[in-house]
Amino acid sequence: MGLGLVALLLVRDATDAILESSDGDFNKVVLDPLAPGFESYVSSTPTYLLGIKGGNSELVSIALLSLFTDDEGGTAVVLPVDLLIAENASIGEIYSTVSEPEFIVELGRYLKLGFNTTSFISEEDLVDYFEVAAPLTVSLNDPLIELDDGQPKVVFDSGQLVLSPSNIFDYLAWESGDESSYNRWLRHKNFWESWLGSLKADETDALGGKWQEKELNRMFRGLSSGNLIIQNLNLFEAEDSNRYLRVEEDFLNAMLLETVPFPIAPFESGRAKIKLLDGIGGVDIVNAFVPQLIAAGAEIKLVGNAEQFGVRESIITYYDETYLNFAEAFSTAIGGSSIEFEPLPESAVDVVILIGGNSIE
Repeated sequence: MGLGLVALLLVRDATDAILESSDGDFNKVVLDPLAPGFESYVSSTPTYLLGIKGGNSELVSIALLSLFTDDEGGTAVVLPVDLLIAENASIGEIYSTVSEPEFIVELGRYLKLGFNTTSFISEEDLVDYFEVAAPLTVSLNDPLIELDDGQPKVVFDSGQLVLSPSNIFDYLAWESGDESSYNRWLRHKNFWESWLGSLKADETDALGGKWQEKELNRMFRGLSSGNLIIQNLNLFEAEDSNRYLRVEEDFLNAMLLETVPFPIAPFESGRAKIKLLDGIGGVDIVNAFVPQLIAAGAEIKLVGNAEQFGVRESIITYYDETYLNFAEAFSTAIGGSSIEFEPLPESAVDVVILIGGNSIE
C-alpha cells in the first residue's frame, strides 16, 4: 500500500502550491522538496458517485468510481442497494425517503468520505448511451426466471448475455424473491465491470446532456486509459433478515483507503483539513503517516517540511475548538504529541501536524 500511496500523491508545482495563511505573509517560495520550508498542495483523489435510478424514487444500482494518478486507470466499488448503512435502513431505502443531497451526505457519512461529483441517471439516459455505444455483453451466473401462469419462464438466460439498449434497465431492475441480495449484487457488479471495461476514450463524444458533463467524461476517459480494478466486497447477510447485507467494517475501511487514498470530507467538518510537516528531515511522511491520519479523519491539504529540522517532539496545533477530538485522534495515530490550541479565525487548514523525533522512534 505504501508504494501505491506515493504513486497517488498528486501535488502541484511549488510556485503555486502554497495556500494563503491567515495573514498571507510569505517571504519566499521554497522549490526544493528536501529543504526546510518546502510545502506542496495535495490534490484529492478524483471520485465520482454514479447511480442508476428508476421511477418512484427507486435506486436501482450505484457505484463509486475513482481515478489513479494522472487519470490513467482507476477503481470501481459497486455498492449493494440492500447494504445497511444505518441501523435499520439500506442504501436503497434511504435514497427513496430523502432528497438526493441528503442521501449523498448519509452515504458519505457511512463511507467516511465525500464525492467530488455525483449524478443519478435514468432509464432514458441508459438507452441514449447504449444506442451510441457498442452492445454490452455481460456474464450472468444463473438464469433470471419469473412465473407465467404458474410456469417458470426464463427472462434472461445464464451465460454470456448480449443486452440491447432497451433491455439494460430491465436487466438491472429485475427483482425476484428467489434471488438473494448477494446474487443481485453479483449481477450488478458483473454489469458495471462489463460496462466500464468496454469504455473507449471517446465514448461520450457523440452524446449530449449529462453524458457530456465534464467530470463524467474525465472519469470515463481515465478509466478507459489504464488498468481498471473492480473491488470485491466482504459481504454477509444481516442476522435478522436475509433481505439486507452488511460489510465487515475493518475490511471496508482498508479497501476504501486503497481506493480513495486522499479523500475529501463528506460534509462540513466531516474531516479535518490538515497540513502535515516533516520536522526531522528526510522522513517519508506520505507512507509513514498519511494512512493512519486518513483513517483518523484527516483530509490532507498540504505536505512539506518545517522551517527548521531537528524537532524532537511532535506538535499538533488546531485552530478551532470543534477540532479538538480530531487533534487527539491524530496524536494517537502518530504515536503521541503535544497538542496546542491557537485561535485563528481564518486558515486554509484546521490542524497542523509537525512530525518530531518521538513519532519515528
